[in-house]
Amino acid sequence: MSKHYRDDSLEEEVEPLNGEERRIWNSEKVYSRFRSGSLKSGWVWVAHAVLLSISLGSLALSLYLRKSWPSSTIPTTYLPAQSAIKYEIKQFDLPPVPEGPFIGKGPEVDAKWDYITNSIGDTMVTREEMIKMNLDPHGALEITDPATGKRGFRVAVEMFHQLHCLDLLRQANYKAHYSPLGGDTAAPKHDLSRHTDHCIDALRQFVMCQGDVNIFAFRFPFNDGDPWPDYSTPRVCRNYENIRKWAVEHTVAQGEDEPDH
Repeated sequence: MSKHYRDDSLEEEVEPLNGEERRIWNSEKVYSRFRSGSLKSGWVWVAHAVLLSISLGSLALSLYLRKSWPSSTIPTTYLPAQSAIKYEIKQFDLPPVPEGPFIGKGPEVDAKWDYITNSIGDTMVTREEMIKMNLDPHGALEITDPATGKRGFRVAVEMFHQLHCLDLLRQANYKAHYSPLGGDTAAPKHDLSRHTDHCIDALRQFVMCQGDVNIFAFRFPFNDGDPWPDYSTPRVCRNYENIRKWAVEHTVAQGEDEPDH
């Protein structure tokens, strides 16, 4: 068959589009393109939504795991005065020759110690708080707050007991001065020894419990060539005044029928 053969029966005459047909054809072509682009755009949005869901899910899981398994392994206990704890950086002031407002004996030194320990009263907690602190309410001193009439259990903040013990050791160091004035150092020798032994062991347990791992260097403050510890290393401390303020605000006076303690 000739390569120039053409079967005209298979061909139909193509008539040109009129204006209306051309408009419809063009609109369908545009719609087809738009639909194709919309489908592609839609899949992009779906992909974004899936990725966002995965991200939010991962964040929620991370927060849950962090709450369930905290990175810190420090155990905690319930503390009624927790809200009073504020941290600060401080440096100890321990010169080679002891000096300062808390050193020695006399009315001015006594006033300083009274402010940080003896002037702070006890407070009161509920039965529920006792249980939270793993303290058995059975047999504990239950009292009525004279100011409010509420019932609770008398408790004391440990820091002020520790400061009381230090003050006792200070006064025992100047027993000749303080014993004639009365107070703890005026007790019989055996009783005073038991009291000081109690305080020494209480402070020992506290120091070992805290396990202070701050370090100190050695310097040469004198001309004799002997080094001396330098305790001025900055350390993280709990603000004393904040805790004292909380204790004063929560002090419960002793009732008339309440036994001494």
